[in-house]
Amino acid sequence: MIPSRITGWLIPVLSVVAFGVAVAAPPSAGSAKKKKDAAAADDKGTSSDKKGAKDEKDDADAESQDAEKPKKVVRTDAEWRRLLTRQQYEVTRLKETESPFTGKYARSRKDGIYHCVCCGQPLFDSRAKFESGTGWPSYYEPVEKEAVQELADQSEGLLRTEVQCSRCDAHLGHVFNDGPEPTGLRYCINSASLKFEDRGGKAAKDAKDKKKKATGAAKSKAAKPKKAKSKDDDSDAGEPDAKSAE
Repeated sequence: MIPSRITGWLIPVLSVVAFGVAVAAPPSAGSAKKKKDAAAADDKGTSSDKKGAKDEKDDADAESQDAEKPKKVVRTDAEWRRLLTRQQYEVTRLKETESPFTGKYARSRKDGIYHCVCCGQPLFDSRAKFESGTGWPSYYEPVEKEAVQELADQSEGLLRTEVQCSRCDAHLGHVFNDGPEPTGLRYCINSASLKFEDRGGKAAKDAKDKKKKATGAAKSKAAKPKKAKSKDDDSDAGEPDAKSAE
């Protein structure tokens, strides 16, 4: 039998030792699994958040690109007939071809931009124009690749590449692989499908419009009524003294 005086201090010591062992003991398998599952869930949530943010960014980029694209111009046949001359209508809407050396731009050397006669979209720059000897205006490239669209054409029994305005589907002409450098292409275009805008004329017009706008703003400012004097302003002026009145 252990003396009572020994048991008096032995029991507290054993309790402290047991508590220390319990605290220092490694976590159970169940606890470790719970922590692992929680970490996996956090990783999965983070991945989902990143994917969601990426999807939102892609959607925003797609919407921005769609907004930048020019809207298609769609009209009825009757509307096109009303808006275009007979030759313009036959060339752009019925895909006819004007006779060589008869078009107004076949020999033109003016500096500027050639637009679609139907919708006004810029198509070709005069700096890309060259003399091909064919009798039709010829260019080695459009102002932008997206300005035109190309389609296979077998209408004459030969496989050719038709060129259309990408905005209104107007027939412009055809493109061939016998052009000069740097592209090696020849866009053979009907004058009737084009509308020329002088480069200097456009700059002058923009400057004129800007000046007109500034003049209008100045006139509008000058036309504003002056602020009427208030009664307080009259009272501040004071009354003439008696000496002055005499």
